[in-house]
Amino acid sequence: MKKIIIFLAVLMVVVVVIVSAFYFLNLVKNQNNSDLQSVEKNFIPTDSLKSSNPYVGDYFTFIPPTGWIQVEMPNTLVAYQNAKEVHPKNSAAEKIHFKSYMAVSFDNINEGKLNEIVDLVKRQVESAVPSISFTSEIERKIDGQSAKVLEADLFMQDVNFKIILVVILNKDKYFTISDNTTAEKWPEYREIFYNVLESLKFK
Repeated sequence: MKKIIIFLAVLMVVVVVIVSAFYFLNLVKNQNNSDLQSVEKNFIPTDSLKSSNPYVGDYFTFIPPTGWIQVEMPNTLVAYQNAKEVHPKNSAAEKIHFKSYMAVSFDNINEGKLNEIVDLVKRQVESAVPSISFTSEIERKIDGQSAKVLEADLFMQDVNFKIILVVILNKDKYFTISDNTTAEKWPEYREIFYNVLESLKFK
């Protein structure tokens, strides 16, 4: 029973990592952005966050990047996208209308250690997306909760993506955060993603 519970939670992570990628890759093809429904240091407000309106949800709050808009995405609690993002003309990222985004999901889980869950997450994601490569893995505390922060490279639709995947255990729930951008935008967004992560506060 324990393994079944963990496996179901892991499936949700795989859905968020993979489905969210395809969802945002094709989002703009189906509707205009105007139609959207709408670093590992202690958090210090920067220009990238301090003017943003905080997200306040049922389970946590955080400060999204300045200028990013909240969008609806299946199987997530909340998602934000940089709808105004611009890529080099005729680049693969421009052709597929990709916009950098972050998404948060959760599942109930009553058993399972963090390392056990993360290892299973990695195996399931690697099985579903063979082109993904995890490049780093750090265990840390986020608002006092046990968490692991993984970085990964992903090649999809002729675009090199950079991903931050965060797994956080809080009470009887299992939260995942997926930050996604292109390799070209990574130097600009990496610190922003980590600042958002450090701004997260559980209720």
